[in-house]
Amino acid sequence: MNRKENKMSIKTQVITTLALFFICFSASAQEKIVVGGSGSLNEEISDLAKAYMAKNSSDVIEVRPESMSTEGGIEGVRIGRLHIGLISRPLTQSEKGKLLYLPIARSMTGIVIHKSIAVDNLTEAQICDVFSGKLKSWKELGANDATITVLTRKRDDNNTETFREKMACFKDLVITAHAIALVRGNEVLAALDKRPGTVGIVNLGSNYRDYENIKAVPINSISPTAETARTEKYRYFSERGLVTQGEPHGLTKRFIEFMTTPEGRKIIGSQGAIPIR
Repeated sequence: MNRKENKMSIKTQVITTLALFFICFSASAQEKIVVGGSGSLNEEISDLAKAYMAKNSSDVIEVRPESMSTEGGIEGVRIGRLHIGLISRPLTQSEKGKLLYLPIARSMTGIVIHKSIAVDNLTEAQICDVFSGKLKSWKELGANDATITVLTRKRDDNNTETFREKMACFKDLVITAHAIALVRGNEVLAALDKRPGTVGIVNLGSNYRDYENIKAVPINSISPTAETARTEKYRYFSERGLVTQGEPHGLTKRFIEFMTTPEGRKIIGSQGAIPIR
């Protein structure tokens, strides 16, 4: 091999080495996190992830599309399957351990009925009479002559717990044995949308807005709006938050910090939640 060929060979080796270095560096620089849990903020978190990745193309944020429930979000972080868990209540003392809870928004909970029912307000006493089964027809509340069908979750979910905590007559109320128990919040919303006469307690976030035939009823003449929740005139809201394995770092930290920027807060508020960070 002559001197010229030797120089070309060395140059080719250097270029190949540099190319491999940059490929490896690029691969190692890319970070990915997985987020999942309660469906009550799922749409907002998905929108936040899209906005963040549009600005940071080397980062990947996978938001699990299906609701895993608050408990699923906590367990997913605990065993390392999720980097961020979405939860619709603060952690209990027994759940804390090494987990860190970060409140991110307030989310309203409401009494929701089919739009065909001509009820525009319910008092707390009337709500308790509906869910206990004391009232059996919407006609007793001055509306259509339609049977009241209560929809619940198979166990008290966080929305029902909000009413138990904040409505005195609901605290120890036994829900009627004739109630139809469903597993997930989306199932309750779908049933409310399709069945006139039904009533349920649901989160008034992004999923609620996907259904055209339902409405949230004002309670004691106070409508559930961002303003009434912010001023606490409407009292039926709960915290929605994030859970991580200890102090967040890397992409997890950067994504959470993005949520608190003006752009992030705007995205959270766009679906009815109220940013609190």
